[in-house]
Parts: sequence; structure tokens; C-alpha cells
Amino acid sequence: MGMATLYSLFATLLFYFQLLLFVFCVLVASAAGLAASPLLALVRRRPAANWIAAQVLRVLAEQVLGVAVDADGTEHLAHARVQPCIIVANHQSLLDVLWLACVLPHRTVVVANMFIAHLPVLGWFMRLAGNLFVRQGDKLSIKALFDGALRSLEHDRVSVVLFPEGRRNGGSESLLEFKKGAFYLAYCTHAPIIPIAVQSTRALYSWSDRRFCRNAVIRMRVLPPIATQSLAEEDIPALISSTRNDIQKACIALSSPAHANQQ
Repeated sequence: MGMATLYSLFATLLFYFQLLLFVFCVLVASAAGLAASPLLALVRRRPAANWIAAQVLRVLAEQVLGVAVDADGTEHLAHARVQPCIIVANHQSLLDVLWLACVLPHRTVVVANMFIAHLPVLGWFMRLAGNLFVRQGDKLSIKALFDGALRSLEHDRVSVVLFPEGRRNGGSESLLEFKKGAFYLAYCTHAPIIPIAVQSTRALYSWSDRRFCRNAVIRMRVLPPIATQSLAEEDIPALISSTRNDIQKACIALSSPAHANQQ
């Protein structure tokens, strides 16, 4: 067995070990949120369980996984403290949960794929905390998601995190086309949109390459909120395009070597 083969085997074992640590961190954070959910439900603060789980995951990510988050522009998230907002971001990989844990506002729910709702511990926690789920391509599920997000924003007065690409882009700097849902929701509720851009994380995590780096930093930027009080329905396509372009430009800037050298 050559050195190259041994190195490849060792790298693969490290990948799976880091992946197991990731699952452990998510389960511990979910258990913390799950434990807090019944009490928070009694005082009608169910989404606060998401924030509690996020704080636990943030610490575990740094101490156990060796993954930190460098977040710029977090002052813009102050808007979510005074009114419900629609938070939109590019969607790449399982590392998304790590940066989200570092910036999640206190009263916020997240839109996730329906299969997560059926996972033990994580799915139980996310359901109890009032998060929203969607089955891709299912029109009834998409309609239910829209109604649930509308209720969260207008009745429950909590912010909603959506990934307008609709699926993971694999860590590419080139974003997928944005779907209309988040922006039509903004039109219906006049809730501000807070865009978030995250660097390409392909160099940090790749399932196909069996790579999951330690001592890594995820760089992200919260962009200025977009007011929607005067948004008309015919303005939605232009808003989708401009928001995607803004996130795209920020993603490219964050992923550039020049930006990394400034840190």
C-alpha cells in the first residue's frame, strides 16, 4: 500500500469522523431546544427554542468542530428585534446550519425540507419550535408553507428564514435562480427583506471529495434591509433580480483571496 493510498484512507477517515462530530453537535443543540420547547410553549414563545439551540450549536461548532463564523453587517439584524423580517440567503450545504446558528435573531423560524421534520430529535425539536417545512415540487405543500409563513409574520410576529434558490447549490459562487415565494410574501406582508451572503464553502466541505475541514472560518455578510412598504406586485421580478445580484456580488467578494487576506 503506497503513501498516496494511506493518505487518501486517512483523509477519508478524518472526513467521516468530522461528520460524526457534526451530527453529535446538531443532536446536542436540538436536544437543548427540545428540552426548552414545552416551557416556551406555555408562555407562547416557541420560536425562542430555535435561538437557544442556535447558541448551543454556535459554541459546539467552535469548540468541537473547529469551525468559526466571521459575520459582517450583523447590525442590520437589529431590524428583526423590532419587527418581523424575511431573511433570505444563498443555500449551499450542511454548513449552512453553522453560520445560521451564529446570526439567528431571537424570534425567528426557519423553512426546511420536509424530510428533516421526520428525523428523530432534530425533527422533533424543529416541529415543536414552530419551524416550517416544504416538500419540493408539491403544490399543496408549497401553498401550506406560504400560509404558515404568512401566519408567522402577521399573527405570531416572528421573522422567517428562507433560501430562495429552493435547493442547495453545492457551494458554487454562481447562485441558482431565485424563486418567487419569499418576495411575494414580502409583497403581502410588507415585511422588510434582509439579504445574507455567505462565501462559497466548497473548499471547507464537500461530500463528493470527502472533505470537512477543521480550523476553518465561514465568512458571511448581512446586507442592508430592503423596505417593502411600497412594493407593488409588478415590482416583484425586479426585486428578485436585484436581491439575487446583491447576494451574488457579496458572495464573490467574500470568497476572494483578497478578502481572506484582510481578515
